Amino acid sequence: MKNKLTLAAMFLFLLGALAHAGTIYDNGPPNQQNGNEMTEWVQTEDFTLTTAQTLTDIHFWDVDSGGYQGSITWWVVGDLNGMPDFNNILGTGNATNVTHNATGNCLFFGCEFENSWDINALNLAPGTYHLALHNGPTTFDQRSEFYWETTNPNGTTTGLECDLQFGACFNSFFNNGQEHAFFLTGGGGGGVPEPASLALLGTGLLGIVSRLRRRRS
Repeated sequence: MKNKLTLAAMFLFLLGALAHAGTIYDNGPPNQQNGNEMTEWVQTEDFTLTTAQTLTDIHFWDVDSGGYQGSITWWVVGDLNGMPDFNNILGTGNATNVTHNATGNCLFFGCEFENSWDINALNLAPGTYHLALHNGPTTFDQRSEFYWETTNPNGTTTGLECDLQFGACFNSFFNNGQEHAFFLTGGGGGGVPEPASLALLGTGLLGIVSRLRRRRS
């Protein structure tokens, strides 16, 4: 009986670790109505976390007619009086590992794609942050009709934008009046176990089972 309880406890621990994975913030799904251009522009959306979270993946929807530059530059920055604070960059990168899949929905200005990529685990305390996105590297600032697709109003602050063709872009943002479709995944507390950690945990469980069997024989 004791052996069975030990195994049950270990499996509950494994399930608990897996349960950390999931959506940590959801701004809403795409509504197939509008979007804001994000090749000439950097587009941002705020998000608020009520508990400490570990961000591991970014997901958003775009509408375009072939203007995707093959990567997405992203930032997670702090908040300063409701504006993105680029003096407090918590994470950034130019993601070339983007999954860019057509959904089959097309609008009058292009077709819809769902985008997602993983990032190095980013530990975030409770608070308000801003997600900023740009199509391609920041050295490319020519409009390509690639749009961050909108979602329905949800009571949060609408998106902000700055024009890369003006030198003060990251210090001067303007409200574009739209909410944008995105969600963030990761885990709470200690974050989501890495695959290697899960493999080690599985190996440990197998070892325990083997030892218990030897003890009973």
